[in-house]
Amino acid sequence: MGKYNILNILNFQKKINIKKMEAIEEEFTEFFKILAKTYNVGDLQATVLSILYLEPKDMAMEEITEKTGYSLASISNTMKMLVALGIVRRVKKPGTKKVFFYMEKDLMRLNKNKIKAAYEHIIEPGKQMLPKIIEKYRNKVTDEKSKKKLMIIENYYFQMIQFDELLREMDKRLEQMSAENIKRLNI
Repeated sequence: MGKYNILNILNFQKKINIKKMEAIEEEFTEFFKILAKTYNVGDLQATVLSILYLEPKDMAMEEITEKTGYSLASISNTMKMLVALGIVRRVKKPGTKKVFFYMEKDLMRLNKNKIKAAYEHIIEPGKQMLPKIIEKYRNKVTDEKSKKKLMIIENYYFQMIQFDELLREMDKRLEQMSAENIKRLNI
């Protein structure tokens, strides 16, 4: 009888700990939802991000679906978007067809990933395409309306180059901060 009571107490303590963790997750998810609204990100994406952020290792898509209560199709679309934005990383594991995802826990590194994605999807294509467009039409446009459009494109290119410089500076600083955080945590 004594062993049975001890087992009941241990099981009860496990249930309490699980409920506390769920409450922590729920509160953190609410925080992420507030944060996400400033970036025009919906509740689904915020919920997924908060769950992945709190998970120390990668998670299978099915686990994310179970934990959020959203459909597999919704989670799949959300994950494609989050991977494309560089916020979440898709992980393949040998011997399984399951799809896993991981979110960086180091905010500095996470922002470096976002900078890398911005560089690959915005800066690089712009640096390749815009000079060609500008050069092609520089001597061809004659009317005022077309000249103004060309000026707008040139200004966009100029601002994009400035943005590129800013991103490079931010990237260096984020790398320094990340290294400081790793040292501080003794990782």
